[in-house]
Amino acid sequence: MVVLFATLFMSLGLINLNFGRDWSHGQILRLTIGLPILFVYAYVVMPPLVFPQAFTLLLLTLVPNAVYSTLLAARTAIASRRVVSIRRTPFRPYLVPVAVVAAFAAILIAAPYVDASGLRDLVDVTVANELPPSADIKHVRVVPQEAAEFAGNKVIGQLGAYYRVGDFNVQVTGGKLVWVAPLEFQGLVQWLARRTSPGVIVVSAEDPDGQPELRMRAPMRYIPSALFNDNLYRHVYMRYGTEMILETTLQLDDAGNPQYLCTLGRPTIGWSGTVVTGVVIVDPATGEMRRIDRSAFAALPAWVSRVYPADLALEYNAWFGEFVHGMWNFLIEKRDVHVPARDEVFGLLAGSRFVWFVDHTSPASDQSMTGFTYMDTVTGKVTYYTSSGGEFNSRGAEDAVASNPVVRQGKLFPTQPLLYNAFGQNTWVVPLVAETGKYQTVALVQAKNGHVVVGSSSSPSPQDDAFAQYATFLGVAGASVAGGPPARPERGRIDRIAVAPDGTVYLTLQGSHAVYTLDSRDVPTALLARSGDAVTFGAAAEQGGFSHGTEFEDAELAR
Repeated sequence: MVVLFATLFMSLGLINLNFGRDWSHGQILRLTIGLPILFVYAYVVMPPLVFPQAFTLLLLTLVPNAVYSTLLAARTAIASRRVVSIRRTPFRPYLVPVAVVAAFAAILIAAPYVDASGLRDLVDVTVANELPPSADIKHVRVVPQEAAEFAGNKVIGQLGAYYRVGDFNVQVTGGKLVWVAPLEFQGLVQWLARRTSPGVIVVSAEDPDGQPELRMRAPMRYIPSALFNDNLYRHVYMRYGTEMILETTLQLDDAGNPQYLCTLGRPTIGWSGTVVTGVVIVDPATGEMRRIDRSAFAALPAWVSRVYPADLALEYNAWFGEFVHGMWNFLIEKRDVHVPARDEVFGLLAGSRFVWFVDHTSPASDQSMTGFTYMDTVTGKVTYYTSSGGEFNSRGAEDAVASNPVVRQGKLFPTQPLLYNAFGQNTWVVPLVAETGKYQTVALVQAKNGHVVVGSSSSPSPQDDAFAQYATFLGVAGASVAGGPPARPERGRIDRIAVAPDGTVYLTLQGSHAVYTLDSRDVPTALLARSGDAVTFGAAAEQGGFSHGTEFEDAELAR
């Protein structure tokens, strides 16, 4: 229905403005040629019919109509010089509508520049001077998208002849962060052969050692790579084309079944100032749709992780920081202006909320941070934390990690720097991947001074090792590692001891089968320890058969 309505609306620009005796002939000619083209255009492109912005669509038909009619008028004018009885066709009726609609389009384009303060006022921001909620180290996002793609491509198997791994999006499922991507069709032939997708790939965003899962439930018919009426965008557009489809994301419901969420919105200031107006939940197996208005978002199912698109969250951050005193201040004086430090936002857990995160810096694009934002992905509310002023921003954190000797020697690449409140400090969590995208370890950067610790890649849990090192550096006695219990005191005589190439010290105590690890960068005296030495240290809870030790003391070296 929307496609037909769009076709009829755009056909208004095909009206024959020569109301002479041949008007009907000219009108029939225009409609005969134009209507099929417009129908195909509306079906393929799916232009949103958001008014009044949609009036600019008339230029698609008015301009060719005016050019054709003007050429006819010019031919008639030339012929009238020879045959006096021929009446000249006026040019003005064809040019005025084009000029009016073009002027309207220009106003829509200029509106955001004129009303830049209005863009800033669209963002619901609360400024906070305290630290963000303390991070639950068990739910820190350490698996970057590159690693999720690397893991996902390994499990597709023989299905790869027909399907490819679609776009991964991060979300909360069962209280844990996961990456989810659909299996998309490779192309037209594969769609014609199969017509449905067998399922989705789920990869943990918290556990690098977690096995990626190929989850096959009910076959999915309505997905973005399907064609014709099976295409997800077109399926939603057919009913809700009077709003803009801002984003589609695949999310898992309470039963673990895939559901598509299509975020709808409309511009409010020219073609900009986009606001979310609702969301459509689509069952990809049956095509059943349910629209929930923005005013009823509180009634959204608990499994809905995200509604606001990542690119809209980035725009909101830009409007909030750039237009603090309007457009001219942003272009010339730049007083109090701050801008997102990067052109992307990252999803993470802040307490129990799933939020979009991005840090802000000055327009000079240096390595210092003016603050950072957490944006609730369902309500759109933004909290701007200013307690981090003057600390390293994400670019500075990446540079600090990249210059670390361990990272350089291992030829590792820093990705997705995320800022958490760890042990009462603003802390950058920077996963490190190999050239292939495979996760290797994680680095932590103290935002205040740029101190870097790198988790041992040979450790059973590199992120636990990194947080243990970081706690030791901060002097947090008995700090909980990965949400576990505090370190317990251990003492005894060394039975066996060995040093790994990366500097990790492994030892056992006489009369015990437990294996302990120490990082020689934190306790270099451990390299001098020998079998039979009396030692004391703090031991964290066992992880993967090893207990990480801190605050190591060797009584033999103290003599």
